[in-house]
Amino acid sequence: MKVVRSEIDIDAPAQKVWDVIIDLERYPEWNKFTPRMSARKIAVGEEFDLDCQMTEKQLLKNEHEVFLAYEPECYKVCWGTSRTRGRPGIKSFRWQICAPMGEGRTHFVNFEEFHGVLAPLVNLLYGKKLKRAFEGYCLALKKRAES
Repeated sequence: MKVVRSEIDIDAPAQKVWDVIIDLERYPEWNKFTPRMSARKIAVGEEFDLDCQMTEKQLLKNEHEVFLAYEPECYKVCWGTSRTRGRPGIKSFRWQICAPMGEGRTHFVNFEEFHGVLAPLVNLLYGKKLKRAFEGYCLALKKRAES
């Protein structure tokens, strides 16, 4: 298993940060990392497509994904590689977690696990790019939630 992770503290309550994350239709307004997502609501088992802006020049189009977990009471959501239309040899799990810190602050954790025989290759090809993209996503989320 390979993991890419980014975390940030946000000066906003967990519910406000969470509301930004689950408002999929507004992603194009602030989320440069995922500028397009076909899903309009989160439902475990629902498959969807998205685009990932890995770098300024590299856009991965029509990535096939599926919602794997949705725990709004705990401010957790996970999606990953489609189990029916995804790539053979790789399974991914992207978690986004809002941890309340008290006093209207949130610790946000964003990570993706890669499993399967292609995980080392995916990590070699995309690990550093994904880490930078996740850091940018965290900063954009912070800016959006704090505004």
